[in-house]
Amino acid sequence: MNNKETEENIKCTLSKIPFKISLCFEYLIQDIEKIALNEKHPMNLMAQQTCELINNHNEFKSSNMDIQVVEKNPEIVERLMSFVVNPMYQDCQLTAVHQPFAMMPFFASQYYYELFGDANKSLEIENTIVKDEDKKFITVLFHAYLLILDKIYHLDLFKDKPFTFKLIDRKSKLVKFFSSVVNGKYIQIQDVKPHKKLDPDEIKSLINRENDLDYWNKMIPLENYEFSGFMKIDYFDVTYDYVISQLKSELLNRSSIITEKGFDNIRKWIRSLIENPDLEVGLIAVNDFKTTNTKKSIWKSIIPYSELSCSDYINSVYENAFKTKKIVITNDFNEEKPNIVINAFLNKGIRSHVIVPLVLDGEVVGGLEFACSKPGNLSMIQVKRLIEVYPIFALAIKRSLTEWNDKVNSIIQKEFTAIHPSVEWKFREVVEETLSGDNCEENIKVVEPIVFNDVIPIYGASDIRGSSIERNKAIQADLKDQLIMVKNILCVDDRLKVIPLVTNLCYKIDQYLVTVNKGLRAGDEITIIDFCKNEIEPIFKILKERFVDLQPNIDKYFNALDQNIGIYYNKRRDFEASLTTINEQISNILEEEQIIIQAVFPHYFEKYKTDGIEYNAYIGQSLVKDITYNDIYLRNIRLWQLLVMVKIARRIRAVQSDLKTKLDISQLILVHTSPLSIAFRQDEKKFDVDGAYNIRYEITKKRIDKALIKNSKQRITQVGKIAIIYSYAEEIEEYKRYIDFLISQNYLKKTIEDLELEDLKGASGLKALRVEVDFENTKNTIVGDLEFDSLIGSLL
Repeated sequence: MNNKETEENIKCTLSKIPFKISLCFEYLIQDIEKIALNEKHPMNLMAQQTCELINNHNEFKSSNMDIQVVEKNPEIVERLMSFVVNPMYQDCQLTAVHQPFAMMPFFASQYYYELFGDANKSLEIENTIVKDEDKKFITVLFHAYLLILDKIYHLDLFKDKPFTFKLIDRKSKLVKFFSSVVNGKYIQIQDVKPHKKLDPDEIKSLINRENDLDYWNKMIPLENYEFSGFMKIDYFDVTYDYVISQLKSELLNRSSIITEKGFDNIRKWIRSLIENPDLEVGLIAVNDFKTTNTKKSIWKSIIPYSELSCSDYINSVYENAFKTKKIVITNDFNEEKPNIVINAFLNKGIRSHVIVPLVLDGEVVGGLEFACSKPGNLSMIQVKRLIEVYPIFALAIKRSLTEWNDKVNSIIQKEFTAIHPSVEWKFREVVEETLSGDNCEENIKVVEPIVFNDVIPIYGASDIRGSSIERNKAIQADLKDQLIMVKNILCVDDRLKVIPLVTNLCYKIDQYLVTVNKGLRAGDEITIIDFCKNEIEPIFKILKERFVDLQPNIDKYFNALDQNIGIYYNKRRDFEASLTTINEQISNILEEEQIIIQAVFPHYFEKYKTDGIEYNAYIGQSLVKDITYNDIYLRNIRLWQLLVMVKIARRIRAVQSDLKTKLDISQLILVHTSPLSIAFRQDEKKFDVDGAYNIRYEITKKRIDKALIKNSKQRITQVGKIAIIYSYAEEIEEYKRYIDFLISQNYLKKTIEDLELEDLKGASGLKALRVEVDFENTKNTIVGDLEFDSLIGSLL
């Protein structure tokens, strides 16, 4: 298994079992000899007889037995195993006895051989903690460590480590699942070398890295141990619990009932639970299902939606089940009065059928159906095996129905959340087309993807520089001030110094002040706040009553705390206010200028507020209707973007004096000249680029704010400057003309930096022009005052 990375990232570079293994019965024989000496033991006589038998076959006392000896002496082995496996339960217990870590048992119960020994059946490890070819090997290593922890370190840490087995009957196609419990009573472990003692921190480290077997082998080298004896493994049928658990897990996945792949998994688990590999499974989602006004959607029904109309289901088994809210079983459609639905099933070769209404809050939201080609092949007992997951199916359907209805409603004008007015026309068209179905009144089909092809993206960001650092400084300052205020009350009064509890609190305060001065780590803020709330404030309330002269200072402390959140919040309040001021200023400018530039040519625009503002815009013919697109409009928006960034930079510089926490911004533009497609993502109610080729653009957007200039430690984004990032030389020529113009108009300084960037993960070969905003010039930067058409014309 050299350097393979498993499905759940189990790290293991071992390629073979590193420890010695030997089969022996000496530990069992020792137990039998003790029983033979105990006349009161119920198996005393059998133990005496067994000891006599073993004394005549000394090879069974060997510490390293040959498995062939076992195979040649089945009677002796069976006599020995009668002390391990109860002979009275041979026909009902699934028990096997193995050489240490061997896959095939040398002894097993009758029931084990009946169930697992059939040539048409195979027993496999079900858990996908590792790839198929490594499952057995990794399982051996895990069990070896379990035994070492138990017998050498006396630690019982991983009783819950699951190893589920799958029994596949290739003839009947049935699948069942079993758990296993390994009994290592008769396994002895010898140290080839003295084992290392583990302190509590090392044990904790092992637990936290349970899938890193390389680390485990470093701490507990397996080659230092030898295993001898035998192991007993008991198997338990867990098909019901395992399948129910898998079904619950599947149904938590949003795509489980709306994608063919997801629903195929659900079918697989249901077939296993009902023990019918040929079972057909369908799922029906109901929306306002009424016989007089049938308005519904069927997603995964056994009879395709195209074969039956809404009215066909009137007076059918479906309507009966949904009206009564009871399970309806049809043993044989041949014996029922024919109708359109029954004929559809018979034409498909289906004779027996069950429809289970799925009810949520007293309302039918859908139905789960099962069908077989054999009459009478489905019973209520089988159907009720799934009773535990029917409510989860109902929730999954309700969730999907809500999303479905949201999808339809939201694309109607004014009800379609977060859709920019420039593209509302497209959604209106989709709604009109969707509502034109012929199968039933107001039939709603799945909405076609909403995609705009061949659009040019515009991306910009005004990021608050060093916001994380300033936020941490504010937190640090507030905590320090709060602790000093507490110390000045608690630790200077001689009357309080004789109180041990107060002395201890003063010590803690000094320790926390050291922590704050050094710099906060994760969790420090919460720890100090909890200390003040839970330890300081209660004693302050007591001291107020005891020492009247302390009341003013204690009241002053409580009054200094923020009344809403109960902590000292001065510097943080200043920081948040400054952050909000900057974000609002940037956002207001963008909203004001968007009104003007939208009038020049409609385009899609969205902005996001973080520590700063970033925005996406898209422009192209597919985004507009009844308007002819021309590249001049793209040039308009690019020049507009540069001018807006100048305006933002100057506005933020102007408000610096009003900020209690000094924050400034850095700005960037990402140039992308190749047309791409954007698709609306219903789950997030926003547009994303569509297609694998265009993903590079998205990756670049997410990472460029941290990009460094090649062969330097300097970020490309700097306060007072605008970075224009591009990939190809021809992309930047247009911007150079705009920059020259803006320099001539005193919007930008003459300094232009032509830079290369360090490669980013997923984006390499990037370059940048960096220009500096002219803050000294007071020329008006109201973009709307510019005559774009004439301006662009002069730059062509």
